[in-house]
Amino acid sequence: MVWSDAGVRVRPPSAILGAVSDPIPGEIPSLDLDELLNPDEQLRFHRLCMPTSSTELAELLGVVRLHLEQVIELADHRTDVETAERIASCFEQLLMGDSGFAPDERMLIRGAVEYFLLSDDADGDLENVVGFDDDVRVLNAVLRQIERPELTIELAE
Repeated sequence: MVWSDAGVRVRPPSAILGAVSDPIPGEIPSLDLDELLNPDEQLRFHRLCMPTSSTELAELLGVVRLHLEQVIELADHRTDVETAERIASCFEQLLMGDSGFAPDERMLIRGAVEYFLLSDDADGDLENVVGFDDDVRVLNAVLRQIERPELTIELAE
């Protein structure tokens, strides 16, 4: 267990997944994020992309659900819970069943999930009304890359 930014004890994703190995440096598939993310966001996302088996990818669904429960529990008037729910719903559609993702696609999906799990990313998910917007940008870029644009999320203006 670790302490979250809000002082709540949570299990890190690696503890939930159990035997998931430490990140193995690999070649990250080409993904055009230059127009979508600032350099810090790009760097964070790329650090989270790691080789992931189909089994590990499927196990991430439980982690996403747990994270959403924690977001709802810790939410205040600044938290965009609706966007967090939309992101989780998209991951649910993406991760349910055997979708036959290629290794590089699994790596990108893993990176997007791990980015969603970060509470201290670029926009501060719980402390800012646009806190999940960067998560949506990362997810949408990955969805386009893996040719699942029908799952992209429109951000409110």
